[in-house]
Amino acid sequence: MARNSIGTLFTGGGEAGGGPMAMEAAAGGGQYWTVFMDRLGLSTVEIGLLRSISSAVNVLFAVPSGWLTDRAKKMKRLYLIGRAVALPVALIRFLATAWPFCVLISVWETVSLRIMMPPSQIIAIDSLSNEDRVTGLSINRTMMGIAGTIGPLITALIINYFGGLDLADSIRPLFLIQFVVGLFIMALLITQMQEVTFTREKDSGIFSHLFDVFKEVPILKLLLFRQCAMMFFMSIGMPFLTLYMVDIKGADEFILGWRGTFMTATTVCLSIPIGRVADKIGRRRVAYFGRVFGWAGLLIMILTPPTHPEYLIIAGVLESFRMITFVGWQAFDQELVPLEGRGRYSGVTMMMNGMVGVVAPILGGFLWEIDPDYLWWIRILGGAFMILPLMIIIGYKASKTENITSS
Repeated sequence: MARNSIGTLFTGGGEAGGGPMAMEAAAGGGQYWTVFMDRLGLSTVEIGLLRSISSAVNVLFAVPSGWLTDRAKKMKRLYLIGRAVALPVALIRFLATAWPFCVLISVWETVSLRIMMPPSQIIAIDSLSNEDRVTGLSINRTMMGIAGTIGPLITALIINYFGGLDLADSIRPLFLIQFVVGLFIMALLITQMQEVTFTREKDSGIFSHLFDVFKEVPILKLLLFRQCAMMFFMSIGMPFLTLYMVDIKGADEFILGWRGTFMTATTVCLSIPIGRVADKIGRRRVAYFGRVFGWAGLLIMILTPPTHPEYLIIAGVLESFRMITFVGWQAFDQELVPLEGRGRYSGVTMMMNGMVGVVAPILGGFLWEIDPDYLWWIRILGGAFMILPLMIIIGYKASKTENITSS
């Protein structure tokens, strides 16, 4: 099935998620970063501003990142450079004592991701044959899920041992663990990951090169609009998700730990079966259906009373199901982009998403001051009345194009 199994199992990205960052988050407490910043004294508006700074850096590096990816001949080398640049981020988080550290972390992490993510997606998609692509990506999820099943509970025990979620110093040790795990994964990738090599043709200048892909595949303009809209609705609330569950809904470290464990268990149990179903009955149909579970999860989270934060676990399971079903769409939208143009398209996507991401987190911070629930209502309504209709339209146009081509 896989032509490069190590590359597939240890790379990933997009809404469908996966890859080493998921593993590190489970082991190193990535979801606690916002709570950590809050305990350092940052306001929700300042937290949103930090996310906006990351998005602005995204915009600056989007064009050169896409151009570099399409000119690089060896994807493994480029991917590992990005991971090497990202390694110190967790260590700086461990040492952080004030907001200037948070600004440095936001910029550093964004730069490393801009180097790492485009080749990561190319490796993951190109390592699998078309007929088995969703199944392979689902195996990716399962392998990472098995590795991260006990991570959230271990994280909860560590935080509890050091004093709970009320103190920044109780969360700090998690970032040191994340750094150590990152070193281990880096060593594994260097020794076990296979190289993916491309023959590149001489191309035009960086900007004309960047936008040529939209002339080659016009439907990508609509796909880009959907991605920007999705980024907007996600970025309004995502920086504040853990803070919302802790400070508004009364979750402690063990609720968050069990939530993570059940989400991972759902991924382990259902990724491969859903991947096979998607390959048989239609990847896009499964992705459409999965959105409903995501909205249900958000609705349960909004309605969860502070006296029963355990309901957040149910909400997490439903959100996990949404992400599992989205893996089919992840494969579909990558297939729409010509292999030789994926770096270009990724560069444009990062640039546009970065522009959206500058505004959305700050807006989310102000909305939090009015009513934190607004963050999730906006995401539900935006998904139902904009994102899903756009997905259906794109799927219809792609099917129509395929029929014309085949005839």
